[in-house]
Amino acid sequence: MSTRGSAEPFDFDGDYGGDYEYIARTVIPGYLSSFRQALALLGGRVGPSPRVLVVGAGTGIELVTFKTAEPAWRLTGVDPSRQMIEIARHRIREAGMEAGVEAGVGAGVGAAVRLVHGHVSDVEEEGFDAATCFNVMHFLPDDGAKQSLLRDIARRLAPGAPFLLFELHGDRSGPRFDELFSAWSRYWEIHGMGEAERAAFRAKIDEGIHWASEARILELLAGAGFEDAWRYYRALLYGGWISRRAR
Repeated sequence: MSTRGSAEPFDFDGDYGGDYEYIARTVIPGYLSSFRQALALLGGRVGPSPRVLVVGAGTGIELVTFKTAEPAWRLTGVDPSRQMIEIARHRIREAGMEAGVEAGVGAGVGAAVRLVHGHVSDVEEEGFDAATCFNVMHFLPDDGAKQSLLRDIARRLAPGAPFLLFELHGDRSGPRFDELFSAWSRYWEIHGMGEAERAAFRAKIDEGIHWASEARILELLAGAGFEDAWRYYRALLYGGWISRRAR
């Protein structure tokens, strides 16, 4: 999910967005299984046909994974990148599903999956039964932008609705950060990323990733109106947390 202009290192409407699926599969431990974990966690917390908000729809793989396993789920995916929305729509149609794309409330009425080109604040609908936000927040600076995103998500959830957050995170001054980062870099190499490609990706990270520790993530969740947050997953510098909108 992109939130900034083309001059930024992570340009989701440019080359980076076009290569995102390959990059995600290469550098994110548990990338594909993370969506199946989400299904397993949400399945016991929502009804048979919940309305689910997917923040950072990306290439649509999360939406297709959800809809294939749970055809009765009513999905709304939102992303500010036009390229990502178009890739998602193509993937959804390839899966034999219908995708409706507009901006704001009412987009894709009657479609199997609704896609919103914009930010969470552009989704006028409220009362969602669940929401996910995977691999988005680390692109936002902790100058109010991270908190604002989480608050926007909370406002669109019904009280008590579950929320899953999956994030690249870490305390850069912590005792294990350098060790974990080195291991993560080796993970890219193990997955076939060449030396020049690794150097270029590392430069993007140095310029465009806004790190937050787990303690800070929990603080941000509480400040946005979420409660009972706990980590269900960790692999190197990636973590997954589940919480719920305060009642």
